[in-house]
Amino acid sequence: MSVKFRDYYEILGVSRGATQEEIRKAYRQLARRYHPDVTKGDKKDEERFKEINEAYEVLKDQEKRSRYDQLGANWKAGQDFQPPPGYGGGPGAAGFNFGGFSDFFSAIFGEQMNGGGRRQGPAGFQFHQQAPEPEEYIIEVPLGRVVEGGTMSVRINGRSFDIRIPAGIGEGKKIRLAGEGAAGRDIHLQVKYGPDERYRLEGDALVTDVRVSPAQAALGGKATVDTPDGTLSLTIPAGSSSGRRLRLRGKGLPRGDQRGDLLVQVMIVLPASLTPEQTALYEKLRGLEG
Repeated sequence: MSVKFRDYYEILGVSRGATQEEIRKAYRQLARRYHPDVTKGDKKDEERFKEINEAYEVLKDQEKRSRYDQLGANWKAGQDFQPPPGYGGGPGAAGFNFGGFSDFFSAIFGEQMNGGGRRQGPAGFQFHQQAPEPEEYIIEVPLGRVVEGGTMSVRINGRSFDIRIPAGIGEGKKIRLAGEGAAGRDIHLQVKYGPDERYRLEGDALVTDVRVSPAQAALGGKATVDTPDGTLSLTIPAGSSSGRRLRLRGKGLPRGDQRGDLLVQVMIVLPASLTPEQTALYEKLRGLEG
């Protein structure tokens, strides 16, 4: 029994010598145009969408494409086709389900190798329609939001989304917005760390500053510092120069079940203006230092 030949190159609108990138680009354009979320249930367009996915399933895979090309270039779409010896098992091979693909597909690939490269009969062969590739964007997330987690608002193609930022999410990780793209495609948001007024990252360590007066730095004392766990009272050792770092273990960026360290950097801050008494004391101190 013959089936109708399908010209997969014609379906995608590419030449037989098309590169994989050209095939992928053509598929993306057609999949967006004929996606059921766009065509709203039009039966002809649904069939076209299935044809597009079937064509891409074959041409994106080098083994399947080579097997298909061996049939030759003289076949025309719609011609009666009888698979040569060694191809598949004919239409509806052994009654197995080939993921909604055509009888022509099953006639050619009914006994094709599976994805692991082992030859396998139809009973172990499964196909799935190729899902449209997601739209991908880079979003800048302030480091403070990465530290604490929570929600933030982003705008993608003129639309606003409130997305959840997991605490400690790694730079380069992706957040998925299912079905929110054009034609029902997924959106993948790749995280890039953005600047934050409280924190910066150096290697795996989180760094923050603590402001102290010259007297605190010289004599030591207590200072308050903001951490991801809230405000803490920190002891500043006597004789701390500006730039000295104090390590708080386990108070930094979340990494799975663990936390990195927080480095607190001392910043000596002078008053913007001095009272007469302060001026006299600084002059006395300068004299002693001299």
